[in-house]
Amino acid sequence: MQGRATDWQTLTAYLSIDVNGMLGIPLKIGTSVVISFILFGYLLMVTGASNWFTELALTAMGRFRGGSAKIAVIASALFGSISGSAVANVVATGVVTIPMIKRSGYKPHQAAAIEAVASTGGQLMPPVMGASAFLMAEFLQISYGQVVMAALIPAVLYSMALFIQTDLDAARLGMTRVPEDEIPTLRSVLPGVHFALPFIALVVLLFAFNMSPELAALWSALGLIFLSLILGYHGKRPTVLSLLDTLRNTGISVVEIILITASAGLVIGVLAISGLGFNMTLALVSLGGGNLYLLLLLSALVCIVLGMGLPTVGVYVLLATLVAPALVEVGVQPIAAHLYVMYFGMMSMITPPVAIAAYAAAGLANADPWRTAIESVRLGWSAYVLPFLFVLSPTLILIGPPRDVAIAVVTATLGIWLVSIAVVGYWVRPVNVWNRLLFATAGLLCLIPAGAFRHAELTDLAGVIVGLMLIGYEYWASRSGQVRAGAQATS
Repeated sequence: MQGRATDWQTLTAYLSIDVNGMLGIPLKIGTSVVISFILFGYLLMVTGASNWFTELALTAMGRFRGGSAKIAVIASALFGSISGSAVANVVATGVVTIPMIKRSGYKPHQAAAIEAVASTGGQLMPPVMGASAFLMAEFLQISYGQVVMAALIPAVLYSMALFIQTDLDAARLGMTRVPEDEIPTLRSVLPGVHFALPFIALVVLLFAFNMSPELAALWSALGLIFLSLILGYHGKRPTVLSLLDTLRNTGISVVEIILITASAGLVIGVLAISGLGFNMTLALVSLGGGNLYLLLLLSALVCIVLGMGLPTVGVYVLLATLVAPALVEVGVQPIAAHLYVMYFGMMSMITPPVAIAAYAAAGLANADPWRTAIESVRLGWSAYVLPFLFVLSPTLILIGPPRDVAIAVVTATLGIWLVSIAVVGYWVRPVNVWNRLLFATAGLLCLIPAGAFRHAELTDLAGVIVGLMLIGYEYWASRSGQVRAGAQATS
């Protein structure tokens, strides 16, 4: 881990004025793209759009069992992509969702964990991914669209795993739906449908017109302002003063981001001029001994440790510089390597001992922080598994023949469902320990993408067959039990 000696004059000049130092990619992204999206986020709050998205989620999911938890999953995934911070996401959406989840019957630490895991997943959700998508495109010298498409399926599977678990937990614990008087009617929500247009415009400008992210965000923000001033929401329109105030709030918020990105540039500069970045890559590859599986495990541990306490942008920049090159060195696809380090870096937000997103949610829920973190790890299990899979076979990040990609997505979806049943221990009835082990095994076999190794498609086939048999058996046993119970009651 020894670096090359550098005299003070050379070091300060390199770090302060060279494009590989403080004035590098992180600061460039922070002072252009991130600022634009933070402004967009504040405008969403001032115009009432963020409330509309929460009410829309409440209308869509409030009438289902465990609806309050599902609302948190959807709202946090929508807001989290823009916010750029898992903790900020927890605070912004958790003040509404956590009390609602607790009222529906969940224990405080469960409510906090659901919000923490959902908010962390928002940082992995395209199109913005907490601004990391833009940094990743710059680091890899690929288009932003390629990053978004690669990140889409794993992010959806992550949210799906949390969604399924909240549904099964609600059934297992006998949770009820949200009270009818707390659910907005569709008629009351429809007047805010114009809030979806700026997001549609953002996607169209980014992909159809290939516009730069910061310019697309600013045009979408202008569209949001225009629509809000003309149409309003529930008879309210933002005042000119409140709109101007978003500039002040954005300025205050981005001070920290600018400091973080500038500091990240200094870290990159030191790693480059000292040779420590190369040494770190060499050290990881040497410790892995040429074994990809061991290197992946070591890298995951390093990512979780280095990511502790850092915001999303800082986590990604540090890990993209230190850890991702080691994975690329042994033949991992560059985009897969960068997504891998980002996933495990974000998991530091909910992994003890420094699970800052879980601790922030625990504070809002008046829950025990440690129990919240442990529950968060249980609910977020998919994020510890998916990165290994898309590194071993990039079909899950939409790289490969369309047929293989389609099979990988379908079998992974079934795998997420099966493992979630095993984790919760419930489907149509409580599942015993042995069947839970079988569900977990079948699910993991389904999750292994075809192409991960020779004849891996056979593991998919075995997982699908065993999984469907287990689902059929549990359903049949549940129906048989209901029939016997009904016969005994009538007799």
